[in-house]
Amino acid sequence: MNGRFKPRQYYLWNIGCQMNRADAYRLSEELEKRGYKPTSRPEAADLIVLNTCVVRQSAEDRVVGRLSSLSSLKRRGQERALLVMGCFVDDIPALEARYPYVDAFFKPSDIAGLLQFVEHWEAKQGECASSGQLLKAPQVSELVPISYGCDHRCTYCIVALRRGRQRSRPIAEIVAEVSRLVERGAREITLLGQNVDAYGSDLPDHPTLADVLRAIHDLEGLWRIRFLTSHPKDMAQEIIETAAMLPKVCECWELPVQSGDNTILRRMARGYTVEHFRALVGRIRERIPYAAIHTDIIVGFPGETEEQFQNTLRLVQEMRFDVVHVAAYSPRPGTAASAWEDDVPPEEKERRRELIERIQTQIAAEINATFLGQEVEVLVDGKQRGRWRGRTRTDKLVFFESPEDWLGHLARVRVTWTGPWSMLGTISSSTDYQRSR
Repeated sequence: MNGRFKPRQYYLWNIGCQMNRADAYRLSEELEKRGYKPTSRPEAADLIVLNTCVVRQSAEDRVVGRLSSLSSLKRRGQERALLVMGCFVDDIPALEARYPYVDAFFKPSDIAGLLQFVEHWEAKQGECASSGQLLKAPQVSELVPISYGCDHRCTYCIVALRRGRQRSRPIAEIVAEVSRLVERGAREITLLGQNVDAYGSDLPDHPTLADVLRAIHDLEGLWRIRFLTSHPKDMAQEIIETAAMLPKVCECWELPVQSGDNTILRRMARGYTVEHFRALVGRIRERIPYAAIHTDIIVGFPGETEEQFQNTLRLVQEMRFDVVHVAAYSPRPGTAASAWEDDVPPEEKERRRELIERIQTQIAAEINATFLGQEVEVLVDGKQRGRWRGRTRTDKLVFFESPEDWLGHLARVRVTWTGPWSMLGTISSSTDYQRSR
C-alpha cells in the first residue's frame, strides 16, 4: 500500500432478495480488490452504497428512511460518495431531483456501472484506493446468479418492471464462476434467478436449468447444490427428474404459490391453478419423498374475500409446507394491481397474516419434531452465541456445541431438541471421516 494514503473504507447497506445478497457480495468483493476496507459505521466510510429493495411498501419505507438518515452525513463530508443501487432506482432524473445529495443511482445488478463511477470518482479525488489487490475471505455457501429479470407480469410484482426481461448467462460462464468459488472454499452453491425454472429460454440453444445442474454437479469439492426461486408455471418434469437423480442437489424446493384460491391466482396473473400447484408438489414428493417445500403467500390482495382467504388457509394446512413466507399485500407503483382498489383494510390483512403464521408455526414444529433422536447431516457455515451453526440438506437450521473447528465441514448431528425454526443436537462419533476435505 502506498504510504501516502490510508486505505479507503466502504459501508454497504443491503436489503431484499437473494439476488440482492449476491449483488452485494460481488460488489464488496470488487471493492476489496481495489483496496477498500469494510466498515459498519457509515460516518467512517469514504464510500457509502445502499443496495435497495421495493418489493413491498415496508421495504421502500426502509430505503427512504436510510437515505434521509444519511443526508446530513453526506453534507458534512463532500469528499464522501453516496451511491444507490437496486430496485429503488427507476426514474433516475426524478430521484436526482428528490435526493440531490446522492452522487449517483444505478439500476439493479449494475455492479459494472457502479465500479466505473468509483474509478472516475477516485480520479477526481486525486488518488487510487489501492496499489494492490485483496481477496475477500471465502464463504461456505455462495450465491450464483444464472439469470436476471423476469418475463412474467404478475399483477402485484414490481421485479419485472425494475429488473427487466429475463437475461440468462451462458452455461460456460456459470461453470467458470462456480469452479472459482469452489476452489476458494465454497462447498454449497445456490443458483439464483427471479424465475430460475425459465433459465435459458432466451439463449440461442435454449439450455435448461437441468443442464446447469448437470454441468456443475461433478465439480470436485462441491458438496451441495440448491436453486431458487421457482415458478409453478415453468417447472418442467425434467427439473424434478434431474434433481432426483443428482446426489448433490438438495431436497429443498422454493415454490411460491401466493394464493390458494383460483380467482385470486387469475387476478394475480400467475398462470396456474391451485390444482396444478397441488399436482406439482405431489410429483416432487413422489420422486423425492423427504423433500422440503417452501412457499410464499400474499394475503389481502385486492378483492380477496374471507372465503378466498380461507381457501388459502386450507391449502397451507393440506400441503404442510416446511416454510411459509407470508406478507400482506401492498400496492407497488406501475403494477397492474396498483390501479385497483386496495379494499382489504390493514387490520384485516394483519389478522390474515398472523393467522397463517400461527398455523404454519404449528406445522413447522410438528415437521421438525419428527427429527428428534435422528442423525442429520449439517454443513457448518458459522458460529452463533457460542454454538456451531449449519443447515441440513432440507434447509433445517441446526446448532451444536464442540471445541473443534467445524467451519466448512459436514457434521453428523444427533438431534436432541426441536422447535419450529431450529434444532439443537450433539456431534456423533461417526463424523470424524467427514472432516477431511
